[in-house]
Amino acid sequence: MGDIFSSQWVNRQEYYRRIHRFKWISQQIDSNNKTVQGNHIYYFLAGNHDIGYGEETRKYHITRYLNNFGPLNRKWYVDFERASDEDADRPGLHKVAILNAMNLDATRNEEYRREAWDFIRDLATERISRPEIPFILFLHIPLNKPAGVCEPSPVTRLKDDFIAYQDYLSPATSAFLLHCLRPTVILNGHDHNGCLATHLVRNTTHLPVHLGDSGRYLQSSGDLCSMTLEELDMHSSEVEAFAESTVLTSGSSNITTADHLWSTIEITARSTMGAYGGVTGIFDIKRDHALDCDSTFYPRGRREMSASADGYKYQYREVALGHHIVIRVLLIVDIASAVIVPALLLLVK
Repeated sequence: MGDIFSSQWVNRQEYYRRIHRFKWISQQIDSNNKTVQGNHIYYFLAGNHDIGYGEETRKYHITRYLNNFGPLNRKWYVDFERASDEDADRPGLHKVAILNAMNLDATRNEEYRREAWDFIRDLATERISRPEIPFILFLHIPLNKPAGVCEPSPVTRLKDDFIAYQDYLSPATSAFLLHCLRPTVILNGHDHNGCLATHLVRNTTHLPVHLGDSGRYLQSSGDLCSMTLEELDMHSSEVEAFAESTVLTSGSSNITTADHLWSTIEITARSTMGAYGGVTGIFDIKRDHALDCDSTFYPRGRREMSASADGYKYQYREVALGHHIVIRVLLIVDIASAVIVPALLLLVK
C-alpha cells in the first residue's frame, strides 16, 4: 500500500542496496542475485517514503521510482472467471487501478499532478461507459473522513503552500474520487493503525452550492465531475460543502445503501511494522449470484470486513506476521543457541 521502504532522502548507493534487500525478501531474486521465475505478478504503489509528499517531491524521486517499480498510475482488468485465453481481450469482471496519491493535492511538481488528474478523468470517462464493471482503486493516502471514524483526526500541514504532511487527501479530492470514479472498493495504507469505513454517496444535494462569482451551482455529481482542476482548487470550500451534504462516512457495522445511490468500501491496511502488531491483509473476491443488495458488515472486535455489492462478496481480514517483541525474543534465543550449545558440547567432550 505504498511506503515500500524509507528511501526518499537516501543517496543512490543506499537506495539500490535497499532495493536489492527488498527484492530478496519478496523473493523476486535469489541469493545469487538471479531473478526468481514464477507465476507471481508484482504491482507497486508509491507512498510518501518512496517519493515524498508534494512539498518534497523532486523529479529524481519520481525517475528512480519509475525505473525500479514501474508507473505511478496504471490500470488493468482482472477476470478470474475467464474460461480460456481466447477471451483475453474481453473486459474483465473487475477493473483495478493504482493512483499516485502523493501528487493529487498541492505539489511542487505540477507535471505529475497533471498526469495523475488526467489519469483520473480517463478513469471517470471509462466508468461512465462501463458502470456495470466493479472498480477497485489502490492509493496510498486514505480519503478524507470526519474526526472519530478512524484513529487520527484529519491533519494537513503546508510548507510554501505545498503539502508537507497529510493524514488524508483533501475534502475536494476525496469528493471527486467518490463521485466521479464510484469505486466499489478502495484499498490504501499510510495510517499505521488501519481503518475500515464505508462511504454512502448521494448523486445530488437538496441545497445547491453556489460557486462564488462564477454564477454556477454545484448540485450533482455531474456538476462536480465537469469541474477543471483549477476550479477544484479555486472552489475547494464549496466542494467540501457539497461533499458534506452528499457523502455519509461511517465506521459502524451493518451498513446498507438505503436511500443512497451507491456505496464505497474503504480498507486502510494497518502497518506491517512490528510495533503495530506485525500484520498483513488478505483481500478476497467471490462471485455470489444470491446477493441482491449492497451491504457491509464489520465483525466487532476484529479487523475484518465482509461486504456484498453488484453480485460479488468481498472479504478482508488481517493475518499476523509476527509481533516485534516475539521476533526479537526468537532472534535472541537463536543467537544464544548458536553460541551456548556448541560451548556445552565442547565442555562435555
